[in-house]
Amino acid sequence: MWNRLPTAVRPRPGRMVNRGMQIEDVPTPALVLNVDAVERNLQRMAEDCRAAGVALRPHAKTHKSPWIAGRQVQLGAAGICAAKVGEAEVLVQGGIEDVLITTDLVPSTMDRALDLAGLAHVTVVVDSVAMAQELGQRARQRGLEVSVLVDVNVGQERTGVDAGPPTVEVAKAVAEERGLRLAGLQAYEGHCQLVFDPWEQRRRAFECYERLLATRQLLEEAGLRLPWITTAGTGTYRLAIEHGVATEVQPGSYVVMDTQYARVEPARFENALYVISSVVSTNRPNRAVVDAGWKSLSCDLGPPMVKDRQEPAYEFAGDEHGRVSGLGPAREGDRVWLVPSHCDTTINLYDRYVLVRDDGRVQGTLPVAARGRSA
Repeated sequence: MWNRLPTAVRPRPGRMVNRGMQIEDVPTPALVLNVDAVERNLQRMAEDCRAAGVALRPHAKTHKSPWIAGRQVQLGAAGICAAKVGEAEVLVQGGIEDVLITTDLVPSTMDRALDLAGLAHVTVVVDSVAMAQELGQRARQRGLEVSVLVDVNVGQERTGVDAGPPTVEVAKAVAEERGLRLAGLQAYEGHCQLVFDPWEQRRRAFECYERLLATRQLLEEAGLRLPWITTAGTGTYRLAIEHGVATEVQPGSYVVMDTQYARVEPARFENALYVISSVVSTNRPNRAVVDAGWKSLSCDLGPPMVKDRQEPAYEFAGDEHGRVSGLGPAREGDRVWLVPSHCDTTINLYDRYVLVRDDGRVQGTLPVAARGRSA
């Protein structure tokens, strides 16, 4: 797959990064993607879901690339998730034909979502009777029937109607709206993703799945059959498969990984994402200053790690700089590879990936096409 890069990725004359360039010559800071590691991660997740008989709908909010999403579909994904309508627009424009928008719609985003529903199979979520009625009215005016999932709160306390009877109420409202088709349930146990004790994570996740199972049973008793139940992320997809209530899982970060997900046992996937930085000053004793700071690395889950180092060695030193200890004798211009602590928010800081192979060969660049599409 990665031997046949799309036209948008192939190097053109005058570009800053060209195929065949040495990684030491890439301007820094740069977001680097090891495409061989990505391919292995994609294959592993596809195989896990295929073996379990559970559909895979990867979340594009991590990689933000229609090209990577297309590869996921080629490997058997049922479709792709987008966090926001803006991301879904980029995916559909990039040729993805089946997209689930996982954030609840409000009136200001409904018409854009309905525009997309005229171009591809787009499913949306709602978590209130009022929004179901509003969406149904707008869909009827266009002569559309839109697939809808009821977004269920199973413990994260973010979006979603509470599990149990409140979900039944919203589901009935969706089912009664001409212009809408009640397709199933979405429930995201996001608060379980980064629980590092495996037994505690399993306990918390199964508690969520039991709430979801009980809610499904109430819906069936009310005469509502819901064949589609989608949940989970990179940290919990294996637990959702084990429990059995889910018909589909939505992992995203597995494609590239980060320092936090690498701590979730068992570590099934490998790191494919780096920020390479350059040493710009060696005047501080025992610490080198690099050219990557807050503008180059997200800090919401802490500082990055230095590649192949187990102990913390990087600290933020401002917008444009970081301090790295333990490098030994360092010279200006030396490269330091950093592993982001949070892949999603770091990727969103960049316009493009620099693509490399396992052996370090540069393969060109790939646009982060949905960067900043947060509306």
